[in-house]
Amino acid sequence: MGGGHGETISVTLRVWRQDGPDEPGRFDVHHQTISTDASFLEMLDLLNEELNAAGEEPVAFESDCREGICGSCSMNMNGKNGLACTTAIEDLKGEVRITPLPSMDVIKDLVPDS
Repeated sequence: MGGGHGETISVTLRVWRQDGPDEPGRFDVHHQTISTDASFLEMLDLLNEELNAAGEEPVAFESDCREGICGSCSMNMNGKNGLACTTAIEDLKGEVRITPLPSMDVIKDLVPDS
């Protein structure tokens, strides 16, 4: 994942974490180094692999087709709603603030109640 031929960049992720709809939320900060050829969704997959390896709970998010068709990976990235699978790493360099879609109740982390 994220192992293309593009240059490698470092990204700081401020990821919204919320244990359930009635729980308070918070931002967790993570640092990722990844190829610019990767999608934003691939970077989240990589983050979850690292969290699992460290014995920490992975970030909850939806993804299905990974081709920009189903819309299940919709989230807010730096204040703009979009699909994580079609958002290029190059479009979100530096620090990226990731939240669930606004105006929707949160089931867990980045998963909205649709």
